[in-house]
Amino acid sequence: MTYIIGVDGGGTKTLALLADESGNILARGLGGASNYTAVGFEAACVALELAISQALSSAEKSVTPSVEQSVASLCLGLAGAGRLGDRARFHAWAVERFPNTKVMVVSDAEILLAAGAPDGRALALICGTGSIVYGRTETGELLRAGGWGYLFGDEGSGFALGAATLRAVMRAYDGRGPATALTGLVLHRYALSDPQGLVKGIYGAESPRAEIAALSVLVEQAASQSDPIALAMLDEAACELACAVQAVYRQLGCVPVPLALTGGVILRNSQLAAQFHQACQALGLQFSAIQPVPDPALGAVLLAKAMCD
Repeated sequence: MTYIIGVDGGGTKTLALLADESGNILARGLGGASNYTAVGFEAACVALELAISQALSSAEKSVTPSVEQSVASLCLGLAGAGRLGDRARFHAWAVERFPNTKVMVVSDAEILLAAGAPDGRALALICGTGSIVYGRTETGELLRAGGWGYLFGDEGSGFALGAATLRAVMRAYDGRGPATALTGLVLHRYALSDPQGLVKGIYGAESPRAEIAALSVLVEQAASQSDPIALAMLDEAACELACAVQAVYRQLGCVPVPLALTGGVILRNSQLAAQFHQACQALGLQFSAIQPVPDPALGAVLLAKAMCD
């Protein structure tokens, strides 16, 4: 029996799936963020090691103690690893970790497309902690829009919504902006009596970027209470995401193509998703199919399997 491993490494977590040679999932492992542009190469490798080791140890309890020695192929799909030099560093790490294993390192776009739209021209939207849109041409060339990080972009992302939330709360506290239901939701989350305590809590967090992105869930809660500030935030986020999709859609010839969606913000925020689809329709974007992909790591498993076929 031989095994394969597919990994989805993102800005919030890393998921490793261990499968048999037919692609049946046997075990899962979780690690921290492995987007090395955000956490650094060493921390990314620690997260990858933790996720893979958890999957292996879980399988060894129920299958056989020699699983690690029987891994035939490994595919790492990593956010932030779109450049050749970046992928080469992770490839070297993986080859050293699994010296007798076929190794492939690709971007998070490629595993998402493999899972949600495996053939031909397609679009992929990732909206989690950050945001990015990818496109694949008929010849397999990858296109992109966005994904430049929280300092340069990531419009419509969890971080963008979370940062807008904090600004709205502080503006309301100062009297520079209107009152918002977000204030009560944020204060309740941190058990604070007034917003001043947020400054220490956010800046002093172990990962301020992830902490801020996590606040995005409060925007939908406030929007469900008809809070105008939260509703405007979701509308802006939806328009930004649709605009990024449009940029790549045009490069694909403005014809209906499948759209694969992943990321906790777009998959779990039903109101944002609805407004995003409305914004796409307003721009005249047509999709032959819309495929939510909760686990892009399944695409990494498919690519790992293909190396053995």
